[in-house]
Amino acid sequence: LLLLLGLWFHSSTLVTAGLILIMGFFDVVLSFGLVVVLFYGGLFTMFFSSVCAVFECDLKKVVALSTLSQMGFSMMTLGMGYYFVSLLHLVGHALFKSCLFMQVGFYIHSCFGQQDVRGCGGLGSSFFFVHLQMVVTLFCLCGLFFTSGFVTKDMILFFFFGSSWVWFLKFFFFVGVFL
Repeated sequence: LLLLLGLWFHSSTLVTAGLILIMGFFDVVLSFGLVVVLFYGGLFTMFFSSVCAVFECDLKKVVALSTLSQMGFSMMTLGMGYYFVSLLHLVGHALFKSCLFMQVGFYIHSCFGQQDVRGCGGLGSSFFFVHLQMVVTLFCLCGLFFTSGFVTKDMILFFFFGSSWVWFLKFFFFVGVFL
């Protein structure tokens, strides 16, 4: 229980605190012209954390890298100047990521503390309802249709591909979003 509360505290406050701080001072960031730094920093963070998450086998690290990728996505949106869309994505992400932390904690507990994804197979049949909740939560994280993740990601994709950014930036963005 203490581990789950620690994960919830970490996911809800510590990870997003920097992004909330930047959002609080967005007018200052905008006046100094630092939105380009936010955009490129967010794009870099989103792309490389997504690539690292694909090759990771530790369940906690995959969730942490996924969170980092989503924070980069929100930071990049803030760098494009869409303050409220970035905030909406951050709030939606916090809702389904807290569910995911609880489900991953349950799976790690069920595997007797083993965090390697290769050694925790076959739990979906034993814990059907937890597995179903995890699938729905992952659908939200991926941004599939009729989920909260879809609404924000669709808005951000619409704004990004309607802009005049260079094609190779659009490639990094596309790969970072869909990994």
